[in-house]
Amino acid sequence: MPAPVWQKVRKELGHRPIVEGQINGAAPLYVERYLYRTIERTVSGLRCTALITQFGGGRVQEGERDRLRVMSNLPTQSLLSPPEMPTHWHYSGTVDFAVFYFLDESNGIEERLRVLAQARGALMPFTDQLVGAAALQLLNELQKGHTADDGFTARLAELMLEQTFRMLTTPATGGINPRHVHFSRLQAVLNHIHEDLTDDLSADALAAKAELSLAHFRRMFHEAMGLPPHRYVMNVRLEQARKLLTLSSMPIARIAQGCGFSSQSHLTACFRAAHACTPAKYRAQVAPGG
Repeated sequence: MPAPVWQKVRKELGHRPIVEGQINGAAPLYVERYLYRTIERTVSGLRCTALITQFGGGRVQEGERDRLRVMSNLPTQSLLSPPEMPTHWHYSGTVDFAVFYFLDESNGIEERLRVLAQARGALMPFTDQLVGAAALQLLNELQKGHTADDGFTARLAELMLEQTFRMLTTPATGGINPRHVHFSRLQAVLNHIHEDLTDDLSADALAAKAELSLAHFRRMFHEAMGLPPHRYVMNVRLEQARKLLTLSSMPIARIAQGCGFSSQSHLTACFRAAHACTPAKYRAQVAPGG
């Protein structure tokens, strides 16, 4: 039997995923999450359709230098890749993304997406908060190991793929979206948050960064991101803490400081509320051989 397609991708990327696992159900998938810093990588055509979702990090471009097809540094950027589509990736900094490999393209939503991707014959990029959030939640659930809820991941995977199909086939509605007026302000705020988690990231400070009143900023941010500023900042800090716990041997006190928590106990309390375990226990669970 040929090796699984993800084994081939690992070899071509030259890295191992930080999270991986199979999702069963009506839309079976195999998923890998990667976090690394590099410059360029080429991946030959996959034997299956794949959904690639970026969670943040540096700018990503795909294609040859004189013909770049995809550009992204948004945390909700995704793209659908048809089978047998070679890709050449250029990175500017650390990248954090996941690849969802389709395991059953003979019926259901996976077949519809395969047919769509093959008909277009090209990478199909799109941006959608629901797809990005569902992808991240699937990976967070898989990290629980044997305690992961298989029924929940199966339903979430189907929702993620259904929303992907809708985003790629539903015509955009006309009219003016007021959020477009403040896109540059929002992008500046998001960049500021991700660049320095130890800075003052209170709603007041972020509103000043956006040059908006506090009430206007909170309303604009919630409409654009789907959650209030303080919750978004906490999610980013916790995500960075998870990465450092997984990829480094840095003391937990230093992780807390570097991620903007007031103390190790503050990180522990927030981490336990989000993940039902302490940072130390989480590190022990995800450590090699753990």
